[in-house]
Amino acid sequence: MNRRAQTNEARIDLALLEVLDAVYVERNIGRAALRLDVSQPVVSGALTRLRLLLKDQLFRRSSGGVEPTELVKLIAPGIHRSLGEIHDTLQEAGTFVPEQSDRTFVISMSDSGELSFLPTLHRHLATIAPNLRLRSVRIPLGELASALETNAAHIALGQLPDMGVEFERAHLFDQDYVLVMGEHHPLAGQSVTRELLAQFEFVLVGRFPDVEQLIAEQGLSNQVRLRVAHYLAVPIILSTSNLAVWLPRSLIAPLALLGRYRASSVGTLERSFSLSAVRHRRSARDPGAQWFWEQVTRLIAGDDRR
Repeated sequence: MNRRAQTNEARIDLALLEVLDAVYVERNIGRAALRLDVSQPVVSGALTRLRLLLKDQLFRRSSGGVEPTELVKLIAPGIHRSLGEIHDTLQEAGTFVPEQSDRTFVISMSDSGELSFLPTLHRHLATIAPNLRLRSVRIPLGELASALETNAAHIALGQLPDMGVEFERAHLFDQDYVLVMGEHHPLAGQSVTRELLAQFEFVLVGRFPDVEQLIAEQGLSNQVRLRVAHYLAVPIILSTSNLAVWLPRSLIAPLALLGRYRASSVGTLERSFSLSAVRHRRSARDPGAQWFWEQVTRLIAGDDRR
């Protein structure tokens, strides 16, 4: 290695490597800035310095973000591992005082999880650790293991599959689906039976195999009139139509804050599922991450709204 290359390498500090890592993981300048809790110009400036030092473009623009060059693909995994080891070492050596910490914790959950649990979790943390920051993200299942391993997320909540021995799982609770409609619905207030279901038309939210199967088994698939991607659309749809929706029971309380609805269980058609919290086992060595895990699992498992 020549002296010039050695000089350039010596000028690459930890902050620059953290920017490179964040952009590589997020594939997006804006999301990388959020992850690092800095502005986009700071990220762009760091990349400019790195391009000069490494004499490489590093990232190319693509639809929805950026893609790494061959050099970044070569060096980024090693940088990622090294930053993780440094982070773990510093966290293990330190202490965590919730009342004083301004740390950001990241939790991966669906939009239904945000509606059901995020307000309660925020209120709880604001009371006992007022300077903490909480960020909710939605990480695709195929990327979740890597995100938890690298602290892109500290905890994942949801209907999650077994992710292997490197990950710890806490069962939080089981819940069922209930049929929800606007209070003005012609069938609101009636006891919902299998026979009465034939008179309903439905909106489906996202992709929930249990609900799809339930509707298909009852021969109701042709009565699905609307499909939406997010739960945020549900309140106004129910308020302005005669559609009904199957929702996890934990959504009833937050939904009631947005309008007047009726919920009904159909006993013979019950479908239940388990909600779990998952983390990488290594995070137990981080006092702050351990504290956050305990707060989340105890609070949600003990939530009496269900």
